[in-house]
Amino acid sequence: MKMKKLTAYLLAAITIFTLTFSMTGCSSNNGSADSSASTQKPVKIGVILYNYTDIQGKEIKSYASYLEQNFNVKFEYATVGQSEDQHISGLENLLNKGVDAVISGYDTALDNSIKMCEERGVYYGVALGDIQSSYKGNSKYFVGGLKQFNGDPEKFGETYAEIANQKGLKHIGVISFPAFTFVDGTKIADGFKKKMSQLDPSAEVYDMETFMYTPDLAKAAVTNVFTKHSNVDSILGLGSGMDMIYPAIKDSTKPSTKILSLGYNDSTMAAIKGGSVVAAGTNNYSQIVANMFAQLYDRVNGKSYSDWSLNGTVSYPIVTNEQEVTDFQNYVIPADKSKGSVTADELKKVMKTFNSNATWKDLNILTNRSLAEIKAARKAL
Repeated sequence: MKMKKLTAYLLAAITIFTLTFSMTGCSSNNGSADSSASTQKPVKIGVILYNYTDIQGKEIKSYASYLEQNFNVKFEYATVGQSEDQHISGLENLLNKGVDAVISGYDTALDNSIKMCEERGVYYGVALGDIQSSYKGNSKYFVGGLKQFNGDPEKFGETYAEIANQKGLKHIGVISFPAFTFVDGTKIADGFKKKMSQLDPSAEVYDMETFMYTPDLAKAAVTNVFTKHSNVDSILGLGSGMDMIYPAIKDSTKPSTKILSLGYNDSTMAAIKGGSVVAAGTNNYSQIVANMFAQLYDRVNGKSYSDWSLNGTVSYPIVTNEQEVTDFQNYVIPADKSKGSVTADELKKVMKTFNSNATWKDLNILTNRSLAEIKAARKAL
């Protein structure tokens, strides 16, 4: 009888050991899943933008909402003006709401903003700016910025020149925001002009006209181009091209003038079909938010990349035909962000909070995929 009891005890002990091993011993997958993911703290992230009514603001809020559904995060929003005082006021409002981190769309009042966040133990990142030359500090609370235009605005300008040349455009005006507000605009124009001179020495690219952010001033800039250069056949529109310069052209004395535009809005498909817009493009805002979010979320949870660098890179999709516009709508700005540029599962694979082997390089590869690469990734599912 004692032997039977002993045997029963041994069997029970073996069973318990086996169950325990099966539940815990097999949970490791060579470091691909970080155990801290299950104990991550709630994160509140503030966002600073000029507005949330254009494609930029709408897409940033839409992707942030998607992140809220898939991560332990809540977003707070501040609308600011263009002055440093207005920026600081918006930042102060977010800090008073108890945010753990802030995504600023701009490098406005950068040093002061970082100092304010540092004093509160809040992390800070710049979503729409190459801050390599503008920031010389080393605050552990600053996660850096993002280079737009695939990291090379001059080369981006060369791409637009190739499109212009293919379309036979020869007399091209240039309109942008002033250089102090849009440094990349000047770089794009320089790359465009240089490449056009190589592709077609007979082509003329005229000196840049600038304007400050309003439709009336955009219209004045368009009028100036037409007044100075009567033979203009197209305009390189770098400052709110689709939202301000394109409508100004359509409302001008030369409404058939074509545009190579930065920007995208609901009229882009029809304009591409009709041929009045030769090319359009905009930032991939899901990629921008994904990159900033991943770094800030990790930092708040005590994680950081060993290979981190001050500036990341995001793509800038260009559309030149109906199929590319359709692909842009399906894979860059879909209502369902789980079918878009960066899914939650893809993002977790390159975040230290969820993957101890994740690298900053991998994050930036993910958030700099081209439209074609994103489409291929979705088709593979």
